[in-house]
Amino acid sequence: MFWRDPKSRGMLLGVPFIQIVLFSHAATMDVKNVDVGIINQDSGRWSAELIQRVSSARFVGEVLHYENPEDFSIAVENGDILLGLQFPADFSRRVILGETADVQVVIDGRKANSGQVAFSYVSAIAGGLDMEIMSSNEHYVRPAQAEVRYWFNPNLEFRWFMVPTLIPIVSMMTALLMGALSIARERELGTFDQLLVSPSTPLEILVSKTLPALLGAGFVGCLCLPLTIFGFDLPVYGELWILVLALLPFIFSVVGVGLVISSLANTQQQAILGLFFMMMPIMLTSGFSTPVENMPEFLQFMAGANPLKYMLVVVHGTFLKSMSAVEVWDNVWPLLVIGGVTFTTAVVFVQRRLQ
Repeated sequence: MFWRDPKSRGMLLGVPFIQIVLFSHAATMDVKNVDVGIINQDSGRWSAELIQRVSSARFVGEVLHYENPEDFSIAVENGDILLGLQFPADFSRRVILGETADVQVVIDGRKANSGQVAFSYVSAIAGGLDMEIMSSNEHYVRPAQAEVRYWFNPNLEFRWFMVPTLIPIVSMMTALLMGALSIARERELGTFDQLLVSPSTPLEILVSKTLPALLGAGFVGCLCLPLTIFGFDLPVYGELWILVLALLPFIFSVVGVGLVISSLANTQQQAILGLFFMMMPIMLTSGFSTPVENMPEFLQFMAGANPLKYMLVVVHGTFLKSMSAVEVWDNVWPLLVIGGVTFTTAVVFVQRRLQ
């Protein structure tokens, strides 16, 4: 049905590219063009030096100077600034004397994630200045410093995490859509009645519905691979052929969920509503936005039946970690189990409807 309909073909092939381009740029934790507010009660060198370094940082859009705390508070309340710095009158003097010089940092808590990222940038700038001050003082004994190294993503590029994630997500959305609409569409058009009088068994009917969705979603996933690699210049440390093979059991498990929805729905509208109902729990418990380990125990138990959770491990391991075939298999066999359960459930539901 999808391949014979030009609109469906265009949606199947064009929408994934649009989703990858939009999500990769819109769904990002990188912070840019941040407006910073400054209250500087110090007239010395070092407050001016730190303000200059913050102003020239890449993440800063505009630096706004305020004379009194009231105007500063109003700017934060109105959302004019995300982050503010307030320098006390003795800031430079305490730096010169080698004492601890404090800077008050105010962050708009309504944008907690962006505020924390911006705060980490400012902390890094202040830390760099502090190291230079200590280096210029030959009598100062520098304490031992801890050097942090980030494995697999040394520069903390959020795109390295987001763009590979879109490959299984786009494939999943395609498979769910094709699976959820397969039987519901025929039932709404009246062609499903022809299956009732045919000698086909429920298993044969569902196999005929599974193969197009499996091939279509697999084709979309394979199209997304070169787009993510060459379009966004992502590193690939693992074997891509293992990732492609792992996509098949993942899509099979997702198509089973779509077939269950389709077997229960009487119309395409009901199938789409059921699809949206399933999408939110799948996304939230997959580890896409928050780690599964941080969730309550009952949600971690639910995440064990989420196919996207296992596929995200495989795709991130392939792109960033050079995951071995054994480690990939540890995340693939649960997909086969989930697919077997969902497909069997769909067969039972279709058999009941045929009766």
